[in-house]
Amino acid sequence: AEEIAQKMEKYNVGSVVITRGGTPVGIVTKTDLVWKVVSRNLKPSEVKVSSIMSSPIHTVEPETSIEEALRKMTTLKVSRLAVTYKNKLVGLVSVKDILQVTPEILEIVKENLKIRGITLSESREGYVEGYCDECGEWSDMLLNIDGRYLCEECRLEFSKRGAGE
Repeated sequence: AEEIAQKMEKYNVGSVVITRGGTPVGIVTKTDLVWKVVSRNLKPSEVKVSSIMSSPIHTVEPETSIEEALRKMTTLKVSRLAVTYKNKLVGLVSVKDILQVTPEILEIVKENLKIRGITLSESREGYVEGYCDECGEWSDMLLNIDGRYLCEECRLEFSKRGAGE
């Protein structure tokens, strides 16, 4: 545990992914060190990483969307996901990482809408953000249909069912 804490300090990071042969097997966070070592008054040099790491570590693939990664973190109640390619660690994504790029993404969306002559308020008028009551997917374009908030795809399905298709 001492070596992990030193690496966190040296590289100014809040977690270290533990791998075996390049495959992630767990993660140790600052919180793990505080709760599982410091609060128990244990000597870090005598604590094995395997006894304090969170395992298994949850993963996503590099092509996973930011939205999907954030949904997975929320569902699993974790703030970090290992990014793996062919079961090998290639990176780590955190809620903090996503929050840092969100303003940039919103600016890009605003610019694209502006190019099309649409303002953000016009494009979202009447819509609500949240999870679709039908499919459970996140959408920023939910509409209330018969007391249920539906995304674009589910509204289309709903209208097809209503039309007797």
